[in-house]
Parts: sequence; C-alpha cells; structure tokens
Amino acid sequence: SRGITRALESPPSPAAYHPAMVKRNPNFGKLASSYLFVEIRNRKEAFMAANPDAKLIALGIGDTTEPLPQVIVDAVKAKADAMATREGYQGYPEPYGEDDIRKHIAKEIYKDAVSFDEIFVSDGSKPDLARFQFLSAAGSKIAVQDPVYPAYVDQSVIGGKTGQNKDGRYENIVYMDCNPANNFFPDLSILDSSVDYIFFCSPANPSGAVATKEQLAALIAKAKEI
Repeated sequence: SRGITRALESPPSPAAYHPAMVKRNPNFGKLASSYLFVEIRNRKEAFMAANPDAKLIALGIGDTTEPLPQVIVDAVKAKADAMATREGYQGYPEPYGEDDIRKHIAKEIYKDAVSFDEIFVSDGSKPDLARFQFLSAAGSKIAVQDPVYPAYVDQSVIGGKTGQNKDGRYENIVYMDCNPANNFFPDLSILDSSVDYIFFCSPANPSGAVATKEQLAALIAKAKEI
C-alpha cells in the first residue's frame, strides 16, 4: 500500500521510537575495575608483546589440561544417544539431581555418612554461593580472605551487600588479611556478630595456602560463636 511504501522511503524519526526504560542495577556501577583475570590476561599479553623471549609463568585463571577419561566420554555419548529415542528421552532433570547419581555420591564419596536426600547436584559452587546471598537482606555483611578469589567479592557487590570501593576495599566487607606474617591464616578475632557470611577457601585462591585441621576447627568454632 501507499502507507507501507512511504514508511520504507521515509524511516521514522528517533522521536517516534519508544525504547524500554529498564533501569540498570546500580550496584554494577560500584565494581572498581574489570574482572581480575581479564586484567591479568591483558597485562600478560602486553608483557609478552614487549618481551617475546620471556619465559613467563602465568598465575591467572586456571584451566584444565588433561582429556576426559574414556569412561566419562562413553557415558555422555550413551546418554546423548538415548535422548534420540522415545524410551530414553528425558525432559527437565530432577530439581535436586538424579536420584541414582545422588545415591552413588552418598555411597562412594561420603561412605553413607549422609543420606542421598541431603545431596544437591548443582551447576557449581560459585553460582550456589551467589544464590545463598539472594536469601539475605541487602545490608548483610560478608567476610573474605584477602587476597581472595574475586568472584566472591564481585557477586556480593552486584547483590547489593556492599558500599563503595575505597582504596581498593569495599565498605561493609570484613577483609581478613592472609599473608606470610600470619602463615596465610587470618586473625579470627576481627570477626564479630555483624558478619553474616564467611567466605573461606582451603586451598586458598590465589595463595594456595592450606589450612590445618586445627585452624579449620577454630574457624568453625568462631562461626558458631558469632
């Protein structure tokens, strides 16, 4: 029609559009910099460009180096082939993971110390830790080792658990210094009842420090105390 022809010949002015005015989560604006491992990669690439003969040991994000065991490959193939049949097709998985897998984990890994219905098969610990924070109020306070795996801090910032970044540290986060002076195990006396979550990694990332049984027992006792 003439109306369609005119529309094609004369595109509407920008004022004629009605863009969605979805407001961005303001907590993204608190993030002090890009993801740490991206920064490490950029610096590594710049260094190697300037020093092409350097033998650099990169301590950035880790990656896998070994191929999958054949037994796992065979199982994945068999499951994929089954999905192409009426008998073997499966839709959405069970919300807590397949019962057979959970029972196997309980028996082979935990030696039946826990019941299979206490086991939840998820997409990884990092997303689960972020989800835990969805359950708490915006002002909930976390404590982290310092240095720490950056995702734990970033997900807290994005989730509205922190204030602004000042001199490299966020408000409303308790930073537990871990360094050679304290053998990379923090002073637990700085933790009080205002702390809602304690993020603690052993082996630690990025230091690689491993807490002793006695240190872990002290950490658990402190968590119960506060």
